[in-house]
Amino acid sequence: GYHPQVILAGRRINDGMGAYVAQETVKNMIANGVQVKGAKVNVLGLTFKENCPDLRNSKVADVIAELQALGHQVAVHDPHADGAEALLEYGLHLAGDAFEQTYDMVFLAVPHKYYLAAGVERIAALVAPGGTLADLKGVLGERADWRL
Repeated sequence: GYHPQVILAGRRINDGMGAYVAQETVKNMIANGVQVKGAKVNVLGLTFKENCPDLRNSKVADVIAELQALGHQVAVHDPHADGAEALLEYGLHLAGDAFEQTYDMVFLAVPHKYYLAAGVERIAALVAPGGTLADLKGVLGERADWRL
């Protein structure tokens, strides 16, 4: 047997990215003085990629699971994801309205056109006073407190 070490190493890194992203997000929350335990987190986007309904292989679910394991109250919103599929695949209930309340941390995970059309300031307005705004893909520019 041939053991493709590079491929296996890449898979190990990829499999650990959900935990890494969640931990880096929590470090940012701590650095910004956000009360971490029990913090309300709004994750915007769950699908595999922007503007499509495909939930298969979504690493965002790993980030959410890690945030929940760290004691956060996580709300998940995605305008493209099917709620029944999200529940079946990941045990996640999708929130009905992304913009109805404020959160200690807002995490833009998948920058769907829906969120971008709402605008950076509307997304930032979801952050409670003293909260933090995380941007996984760097689309919010300087307005984000943390980006990967």
